[in-house]
Amino acid sequence: MRGATLLTVILASGIGLAVFLLEYRVKDLENQLYALDRAVVAERESIRVLEAEWSHLNDPARLGAMAARLLGMEPVAPDQLTSMAELPQRVPDAPDEKDER
Repeated sequence: MRGATLLTVILASGIGLAVFLLEYRVKDLENQLYALDRAVVAERESIRVLEAEWSHLNDPARLGAMAARLLGMEPVAPDQLTSMAELPQRVPDAPDEKDER
């Protein structure tokens, strides 16, 4: 009987220690998960801010005003447009380097 009792006590102690260690491992993993969840939320917020900035920076009215002010660009006038029929049919050949000498 003493051998069986001793084996049972050792086995129970081993299982108790294993459960104790497993419990703390699970708590560590839960803390890591919580930290990752907070990081994901922060990244999503950053993405929303960047998308708002992108929308502002690519606003057509803003870009048009900047192009006119900084580059002197203006909208295309109707007389600058042409049809395919009005374009030359063939691009002239480029002069050879031999011919220029």
